[in-house]
Amino acid sequence: MSSTALVGSLSPHVGNLTFLRTLVLDDNNIRGLIPEEIGRLFRLRILSLRNNSFEGEFPANVTHCPNTILQSRFHSHLNLTGHLPRQIDNLRNLEVLQVSDNKLSGRIPSALGSCVMLGIIYLQGNHFVGDIPVSVVQLRGIEVLDLSRNNLSGQIVLLKNGIFMAYLNLSYNNFEGEVPNAGIFRNISAFSLVKNTKLCGGMKELQLPACVLLEKKKPDMNYREITLVAIILISSILVYVPVIIYCRIRRSTQQASLDPPLPNQYTKLSYADLFQATDGFASFNLIGEGKYGSIFQGILSSDEQFVAVKVLNLQQHGAIKSFIAECEALRRIRHRNIVKIITSCSSIDFKGGDFKALVLELMPNGSLEGWLHPSYPKLQDPKIFNLGQRLNIAIDIASALDYLHSHSEVAIIHCDLKPSNVLLADDFCARVSDFGLARILSKTHCSSNRQQSSSIGIIGTLGYIAPEYGMGGLLSTRGDMYSYGVLLLENVHWKKTYQQNVQ
Repeated sequence: MSSTALVGSLSPHVGNLTFLRTLVLDDNNIRGLIPEEIGRLFRLRILSLRNNSFEGEFPANVTHCPNTILQSRFHSHLNLTGHLPRQIDNLRNLEVLQVSDNKLSGRIPSALGSCVMLGIIYLQGNHFVGDIPVSVVQLRGIEVLDLSRNNLSGQIVLLKNGIFMAYLNLSYNNFEGEVPNAGIFRNISAFSLVKNTKLCGGMKELQLPACVLLEKKKPDMNYREITLVAIILISSILVYVPVIIYCRIRRSTQQASLDPPLPNQYTKLSYADLFQATDGFASFNLIGEGKYGSIFQGILSSDEQFVAVKVLNLQQHGAIKSFIAECEALRRIRHRNIVKIITSCSSIDFKGGDFKALVLELMPNGSLEGWLHPSYPKLQDPKIFNLGQRLNIAIDIASALDYLHSHSEVAIIHCDLKPSNVLLADDFCARVSDFGLARILSKTHCSSNRQQSSSIGIIGTLGYIAPEYGMGGLLSTRGDMYSYGVLLLENVHWKKTYQQNVQ
């Protein structure tokens, strides 16, 4: 609806258009505030409101759109004031951010660096201050960055570290220090630094004054000193990392014991409620498939809560047993590193058939499998998913297993621990999920060796199950620890430890 001479204001009732995917109102004469209700358009992919007369602060509720959206764009060329909201990191699939020629102020939020799909940023013509956040500089997919005509300051030396951009504009700011001679700064036509009077060095074509040389540093350390430092560092890591992991597990376990128990009665939801929440179990809401069913994302109309709905395929042998096992396990446990169950649903569908589903909390960052082996190769990047995050995830999983095996009401064996069954929250906190194969140890087993016999043959996933299971061995908590070891190797090396040969 661009260039249609629209006037007036944008109605708050736009928030009722929950199926809306594209809203383009460019080049009109719409005035007033951008309504907060626009944040309810959780399926919105493209939002473009440029060249209108909107006013007021940047609409923070825009960031309420969940980051399960496949493509997000936000264009603006208005009279917006205030700051870019820190919650902008909710838009993890944002590809283009254009808020140029407004009256935005404050610092550029470092949370913008969490928008890992971001490729184009236009922030020129505002009143931003401070330096460029390192997290924004480290966005590996960034191609265009225009920060001209602001009040930014600081050095730009960090921009030379591993950034491959097509265009960079830092003109009309207050940057200072040496201009790098690497990366984009080797191509005079790809960047602009006009009217930054405190810069020096760089390509000779820039005609900037030479930088004052600092006093030369002392000679580098010799080979023996380097070797000694390396030995000390490696020894420290080997000593302290296990201690840190142990302390984190114990602290997490103690914290979990203080968590309030689950309510006596779960929310009661019908088939119709879940049908509405998932748009009729539409394919565009499908986020995962497994042996016993499919998982859909949705939003409950009662409280507008985002959820994951695991729908069982009752035609699959073992699906009902899996459903009962998962309900039985999840109702007994509550831990920050185990996915939370909201409710279950045993009902009749519109055709009169049996229907069973689990309603779980929605994990915006998907599974660990999707980050270690992404279909989009750009995501497999140490600067997007770094070693520190992966170490924290390993600690979270260990904490969950420690709770299941030693601190829950009864000992529980997961039996199918693998990357696709580890889900990641907004802050990349790991949650162990999928208890469809879980086994609850009886009190007699718990007090002895934490083993249980199995008469159903091999359970679990090839490559992650313990070798003794293949030889008819008893189910044991040690089997989970074997799976954890395989997962840990995969988490460190980015490679599957087992590849199935397909003839």
